[in-house]
Amino acid sequence: MDSDYTKEKYARLRPDIQQGDLILLRGHKLLSKIIQESDSGAYYNHVGVVGKICGAVFIIDSNANGVHPERLSSRIEGYSDFTIIRSYKNYRAINKSLTKLLKRQDETEIKYDFINGAKALFNRWFGLNLKTKKVYNRDICSMFVLPYAIDLEIVFPLEDMNDLFFPQDYYRQINKANIVN
Repeated sequence: MDSDYTKEKYARLRPDIQQGDLILLRGHKLLSKIIQESDSGAYYNHVGVVGKICGAVFIIDSNANGVHPERLSSRIEGYSDFTIIRSYKNYRAINKSLTKLLKRQDETEIKYDFINGAKALFNRWFGLNLKTKKVYNRDICSMFVLPYAIDLEIVFPLEDMNDLFFPQDYYRQINKANIVN
């Protein structure tokens, strides 16, 4: 799939994308491929939360530049596919959970957790048991979103939380949510 496919899909789904939706993304660059291969050939390698302001659609996620909102229409161009996961919860519950997620970013500047991310990749890819340590001001994309997704019952946490949640785990562990494609 190419970026034209992704742009067309985004144009088709944009009117239906809602505040608080999760967006799973499939990249095609080297790091994306490494994440996909290390996670048993996972399809998705990135996750974020949708925010909407005055009709503009943003992705809020943890990436190499830290946590910040960015226009989804711009970011989608760097990916070959995506899917939307929507909570069954009402708008009020979604906004309450989204506020909690964003408040954490306001309280401390969250940066990308390269060390724990690399350990988690090695654990999944090579079956290692390198210990990851939760650092309050650092997250990989899937761990940044996880408290939000658990709060809305979109997913349940993994039994062994020493192994970090990965983007594909949102698809594997889906609970009370709807897939929008």
